Parts: sequence; C-alpha cells; structure tokens
Amino acid sequence: MIHVLVDSYGCSTQRLDNLMDVYEVLNKIVKSMRLKSIMPPQLIPYYYCEKLEDVGISAFVLLKGGHLTIHTFPQLDCYFLDILYDGFASADLLEKLLKKEFPCDAFFIKRIDRSEFKKNDMGMYDVADFGPHYMISAKLNHVPTIDEFTEKLDKLPYDVNMHPISRPCVLKDKIENAEYMSGIVLIAESHIAMHYCYETGEVLMDIFSCKNIDPEKYSEVMKTMFDAPYSDVLILRGRKHEQRQNTQINNYYAHKNWQDNLK
Repeated sequence: MIHVLVDSYGCSTQRLDNLMDVYEVLNKIVKSMRLKSIMPPQLIPYYYCEKLEDVGISAFVLLKGGHLTIHTFPQLDCYFLDILYDGFASADLLEKLLKKEFPCDAFFIKRIDRSEFKKNDMGMYDVADFGPHYMISAKLNHVPTIDEFTEKLDKLPYDVNMHPISRPCVLKDKIENAEYMSGIVLIAESHIAMHYCYETGEVLMDIFSCKNIDPEKYSEVMKTMFDAPYSDVLILRGRKHEQRQNTQINNYYAHKNWQDNLK
C-alpha cells in the first residue's frame, strides 16, 4: 500500500480558501493519477472555530483501500495532502500537478510503502514543531462490520481529545464482493481514517492531527481499539509551521512601515 505525503507552505491564501478550487484540484488528482475512487470529493469548510489559524477547508475522497485528503490553512498559507492507495501513485506527477495548482514557496513530498515503513524511515519528518501523524497496522481476528467502523470513528476523536467536524463516512469499495472497507472522519486537527482488507484481514489506520496528542492517552485507546496486536509509526509533520508564523509577523510589520513614516 503506497502512501504519499505532501506538506506545502507559502501558498496563495485565496486558492486555499476557495471551495471550488479545492474541489477541482481533487478531481484533477484522481483523474490525472488514475486513482480508483469509490465516491466523489466531499468538502467540509471549517470557519467557525475557536482559533483563527485553524480556519480552512478539509476534504476527502475514499479510494480503493485508501484515501485522498487535503487540509488547507489559509491563515498560515499552507496545506497538507495525503494519498493512501492500493495501486500505483506517482509522487512526481502529484508534485507537478500541485505546484501548478497551488504555487508555493516551500514544498515537501515523500512516497512510502506502508508494508515496509519503519521508525527509522521518517526522513524529512525527523523534526517538526507540530503535526503528529500516527500510521497504524493491525491483523484482526474477526471481520469488522460497517457499524463497527462507524462506532469506532465516532468515538475515537473524543477519546484522544480531538474535535470532529464531520460524522464518519464508511463504505465498501464494491457493492458486491468487496475487497476493502474504508472509513474516515474529519477533525478540526485533520483526519482519522481506517481501511480493512478482506483478503488479508489487515487494517491500516491513520490518526493525523495538527496539535499534540497525549502519548499515554493514545496508547490507552489503541490497546482496546481492535482487541488485537498492532504496530505503529509516528511521524511529525509541519516543520515549517513555526517559521511560517514568524514570516507572517515580519510581513505584518514590514507592511505597516508606511504608517510609521507619517509620524
């Protein structure tokens, strides 16, 4: 299972805050990369939030055995995008498309194989100031139901002190003879997704947040999540976040210099 991660900074605020632009980009990614989607893009604007910097658009498309997600933060001029897919996913093609659609000052992309990904493969994500992303896998001893996935995704955000901005979406990849069952819930901090393979009995899970997750609370929740042994890798994303905030502050003072000249 291939996972492509993108962190992009210094983007056009207007495009990041435009629902149609985000919708069209998701459709272009699916079409250009020939991803097998099992639903149209779903967009959730998040404007009435406690912290202004959290304002933005979250969107997702469930794919065969995986997902395409994007979370935009116009106040910080950045976005985070993920593709988890059972099939070929070209990082080069995705980078070319995104740089054209969302021009930016800094662009980071990484393509990994979830079946081989280990803790020492974090690469560019070794250091970050926010953005924990847990990648989890488990071999289940039973076949989960849609109701089970829905219930887990409904409860999990609260269990790890996150704030859901949608209800779970859980679908099978086919109406009959499904190969995968996938579910996702959007949170103010990003998303939680689960994908079960009927052939192998394995479930892949992602908990991606733009705020810190209490490690003890996370461990406590995961011990009872599937009632089965699990393995996980934690990567830290958003390493340009603090730098970008400082840039915004410097730009603000530079912009208001004209006022000082009048005194």
